[in-house]
Amino acid sequence: MRFASLVLLLAGLASAAHSDQPPEPTRKAESKAKSDAELVEGTWVIVGLEAGGKAEPEANYRGNTLTFTPNKATLREGKYAPIDFAWALDPTRSPKTIDLTAKAVTIRGVYRFDGDDLVLCLSIGANRPTDFATRAGGDTEVFTLKRSRWERYSDKAGGFGADLPGKPEERKRDATTVHAVKSEPERVTYLAAVTPLAGPPDEKAAEAALDATRAALLAEAAGPAKATVESERTFKVGLATVRELTVALEVDGKDKLGARVRLFATGDRAFGLMVAGPEDAVRVANTGRFWNSFRLAGEKKK
Repeated sequence: MRFASLVLLLAGLASAAHSDQPPEPTRKAESKAKSDAELVEGTWVIVGLEAGGKAEPEANYRGNTLTFTPNKATLREGKYAPIDFAWALDPTRSPKTIDLTAKAVTIRGVYRFDGDDLVLCLSIGANRPTDFATRAGGDTEVFTLKRSRWERYSDKAGGFGADLPGKPEERKRDATTVHAVKSEPERVTYLAAVTPLAGPPDEKAAEAALDATRAALLAEAAGPAKATVESERTFKVGLATVRELTVALEVDGKDKLGARVRLFATGDRAFGLMVAGPEDAVRVANTGRFWNSFRLAGEKKK
């Protein structure tokens, strides 16, 4: 289910907005507007939504993001095509205003920065909101967004780099080094593991290192939980053989836990990537961003 009526309005714009570039946004020239424009740039994770005077269920917005760049704002939600908007701020007004425009449709709203959060009150009607509240039968919605902390992380000892939502903690599990960071807005943990080969870089040593890497990742993500491999496939990337697994984690609690795992060996070490957490959160996590950003030391983006 897509969240609330605002995005239902935008659904008809998705295909067109995906193929056509939005018009260039207009900006205020004052230094204060420039300061807010700089502050808003980046990726924001939607962590709260209110409509009709009450909070919407988390399932209606979980994992959705809004990314601001100088030329556009992009809404991403689950399996739907991203929607691109032109955006404009006016911080000279009270409250400060924001406009999001796609295919000649403008959504008017007000905004404020609240610590590390961005709060938007947007209207699907003709009138711009004047506060940050919603009412039964009204046409406004209030979004609370938290800034994404994704950054480039490099491990010289392990010989790799990757984009992660914060600086990871490093832990040792026998010969395997695991780097783990939890993304609170997404409710998932991102893990990268490195295991040196125990012998010459042949097939037997590589398989043993891959098994050790997998075991270390599962132990780090799930502890004593029972792990069941639901699907597994093997494919080639260059000279490396890659294993990709979907894993169910059986633990106590209301949420069903799961993980997506990618393993491969190259040179004298094996590498493992994992995204683990509640099954519904894993499905909308930035798994592709994490995996696609992974580079061996000295390797360039392809």
